[in-house]
Amino acid sequence: MKKSTGLVTLVVVLAAAYGGSTWYTGKKTEALVSEKVAQFNTLAAEQMQQMGLSESVVMNVLDYQRGVFSSTARYTITIKPSDAEDTPLELTLDDKISHGPLPMSAMALGNFTPVAALSRSTLVKTKDTEGWYKLTGDKTPLWADSLVGFDGAVDTNVHFEAIKHQGNEISVDFSGGQLRTKAGGKSKDIVVTGSFPKLFVDDISEDPLKLEASNFVVDFKQDGDINVNGTQVGKLSVDNVKMQTAETDGITFKQIAVNSDAVTKDSISDTKVIYTVSDLVFEDKVNLGSIELSMNFDRVYAPAISALSKLISDSNLQNDMDSVDSPTAQKIMELVLQALEQKPVLRIEPLRWYTAAGESKATLRVDFQKPDATLQQLKESPELWVEAIPAAQLDVSISKPMLRGLATDMDKAEGLTPEEGNAAMLDMMLDAAVAPYAKSNMIKNDENDISTVIKYDGQDRVFDINGQRFTSEQLLGLVLMGMM
Repeated sequence: MKKSTGLVTLVVVLAAAYGGSTWYTGKKTEALVSEKVAQFNTLAAEQMQQMGLSESVVMNVLDYQRGVFSSTARYTITIKPSDAEDTPLELTLDDKISHGPLPMSAMALGNFTPVAALSRSTLVKTKDTEGWYKLTGDKTPLWADSLVGFDGAVDTNVHFEAIKHQGNEISVDFSGGQLRTKAGGKSKDIVVTGSFPKLFVDDISEDPLKLEASNFVVDFKQDGDINVNGTQVGKLSVDNVKMQTAETDGITFKQIAVNSDAVTKDSISDTKVIYTVSDLVFEDKVNLGSIELSMNFDRVYAPAISALSKLISDSNLQNDMDSVDSPTAQKIMELVLQALEQKPVLRIEPLRWYTAAGESKATLRVDFQKPDATLQQLKESPELWVEAIPAAQLDVSISKPMLRGLATDMDKAEGLTPEEGNAAMLDMMLDAAVAPYAKSNMIKNDENDISTVIKYDGQDRVFDINGQRFTSEQLLGLVLMGMM
């Protein structure tokens, strides 16, 4: 009898302890939810700014009901277009949160480590998502499982339902996919990985479009605060892209990729972004080659650029920027001057367009600085802003063999003989086009390349073109004469 009494007592004590711990973790999780929503909004704003996008993504908590063993919540994610007249897209998510330290739902997923909570978020069917639900046969098109650690770290797996839809105006075959994010507790560390194997869309409505793509991959990592001290490395890529419209029989790409690398120290950041389009083929006949653009932004004052992006993207302030004396315009100019104090540099090294026959490329460097003038002087005399560019240089080289090869391939695609096509006349046409500038030595023209080097000296405000110096007035006159 004593043994059974002790066992009952033990069970009661353990149950009370577990109930108390889940109540405590439930209370802690509620606070973490608010904190993570704020972090999401900050990170989303930073990423949109860094990608040069003026749209905004904002999450809000509509409702939170806390229980002892579990809680429920409802969130909205609102995507606002850059144009204030366009309708925002609102996604609503219902969340079922199981409290730690050992939620049964977490153990069902194979996780036996104590956690603060596990949540299952599900996209709600609304007027903005009913079309998505229709494509999935009324199945939940998106759901996510999130493990929340006691330190606030969140490990989330987002699942996208596969779609196989055959309609009167559109056919869709989407493999579905996963997106995994790992966010640090108190830090701004984050890792995002994801893959989507296949997408096919055949839109036969008023503006027909057929799109095929495979192996969409995202891989992103951030350590620290990218606006203060931190690093970012990211990649987005998609393979075998084919687009077909009513106007063209098709454009294909072997791969489209964006690679980025950023380092920030003491709020000064250096960022490199490389855009690549591989093996662009037009109408399955002409290989137009590959294009690569490497852009570098050096010595950028991150807080000023972040604040500037938020101001410009805020649709509520657009009307306030019409006047140069408006508070918003004043703030924008102040932030621009803050950024220019660090003497940032823009470099394109290089822009390449290449085929098997040759390569054309361009490089650009533009140095910036703060003008030697007050804000009031700049407002009264806008021409003083020219002092913001102390130096610049542009190098351009166009490969004639590359252009000859492209012209030949296009003639073949159109069924033209070498005598009938444009390839035979290409050199003559190029020579005629550049002759006025070649005569004045502004452009070098030989058998293989058309090239020029343009340097700008901001101190004397003159241009050096292939060793010859011109004022802006002289240069404008030469360009106009060449166009006549």
